[in-house]
Amino acid sequence: MPFLVDVPHLKTAARSCMRRAGAPGADGMSWAQFRQGLGGRLKVLAEELRTGSWTPGPVREVEITSYTGKTFLSVIPTVADRVVQRAMRNAIEPVLEQRAFADWVSGYRAGRNRISALRDADRHLREGCRWVADVDVRRVSEGSSAAEVTDWLAEHVTDGSFLRLFERVLEPLPCPIVPGTALAPLLINLRLSRADARLAGHRVVRFADNYCVFCDGAEQAGEALEAVTKALVCCGLRPNLAKSKVWAGANAEDLFLIAG
Repeated sequence: MPFLVDVPHLKTAARSCMRRAGAPGADGMSWAQFRQGLGGRLKVLAEELRTGSWTPGPVREVEITSYTGKTFLSVIPTVADRVVQRAMRNAIEPVLEQRAFADWVSGYRAGRNRISALRDADRHLREGCRWVADVDVRRVSEGSSAAEVTDWLAEHVTDGSFLRLFERVLEPLPCPIVPGTALAPLLINLRLSRADARLAGHRVVRFADNYCVFCDGAEQAGEALEAVTKALVCCGLRPNLAKSKVWAGANAEDLFLIAG
């Protein structure tokens, strides 16, 4: 809780949020308005968080069209709520990095992006694992409940006050991992970490919600495809069959293509 409720941590979170342009939330407050009297606002916010009187404001739901033409639901929290979410993420991310996330996972992590995923993939290919079971996860942001996601976090974080506040942050959302919150990218990795743990012994590279398992031959690749599918099903997820396949003689640059 100190990493969330102390003013210096809230100030760090606010500065991180302000580096990116963002539209006002449902209350109409902009970042320019929030900056006025920032110190006083953060002291009030810290006290509300410390005493348990803080409650999240309503979110503004918007429909986003990506450059690929896909439309999806996103939310815009109030700027104050974005500060809380960012501070919460700053508090728990180091814990999850140490305890939950595998070394072979890239995407939504500092210093671990598509380039690092390709580097890991290239190493397996150079070692002769030219067959690849390529599995894209279907609708990884959808489903679940605030209580369920809090239970996932409780496997790694034991601060009861923090967990209660975490669940309170998620409850007003259309779904806990809806795009648009500061927590969503971290929670995608938290959700998939439960499937990742079931893939021990495989040569795996995951970028965001795309798994690649590197194998010696076609039969092993088919078994790997089934293993990833079973790991996802155990976590309430399914592969996107239209984007999942087995590659023969894969090239690293053909993997982890956005919308590909």
